[in-house]
Amino acid sequence: MTRSAPHAWHGVPTPGGPTVVVGVIPGQSPAVVHRAADLARAMGAALVCVWSDAARTFVAREPDGTLVTTPLDPDHVDEREDEVAAETSTAAEVERNFAGIDVPWRFVYTVGEASRELAHVGRQTGASMIVVGSRRPGLGGWMNHLIGGSTAGHLAHTQPLPVTIVPQDHP
Repeated sequence: MTRSAPHAWHGVPTPGGPTVVVGVIPGQSPAVVHRAADLARAMGAALVCVWSDAARTFVAREPDGTLVTTPLDPDHVDEREDEVAAETSTAAEVERNFAGIDVPWRFVYTVGEASRELAHVGRQTGASMIVVGSRRPGLGGWMNHLIGGSTAGHLAHTQPLPVTIVPQDHP
């Protein structure tokens, strides 16, 4: 099992102020967080960047907010260093994407199906909207959409918050 401590805010959010939840994934185009930051700035909101790791499942949440997870694959060797490295590298990638952007934000690591987790964090934070990137171009993006549907589509049909879809950069 792996433990993931909550991540701190970058910048200072307005207490009780609005939030915007943005879905992030490893290797995502920086355009998604940049557009989400533009929206948040226009709304006077803070950003909550959520990565939902579909390869792991929830075990428990400790009183300090630490998330305890385990791999879905029972044959996977749960080596803490590897699991923490995936979360840490994704958080670092998000931080690089926010370089020079003056909107308060924080990274939230969750596990499970992305649309459910984004909606859950949206409810927890009282978010005004959820922002997600469009599916990735090419065969891989098409296959993901064919098999599981789109995260944006699931969100739009299953929860009351507005959903904004940001096109990813195309090569």
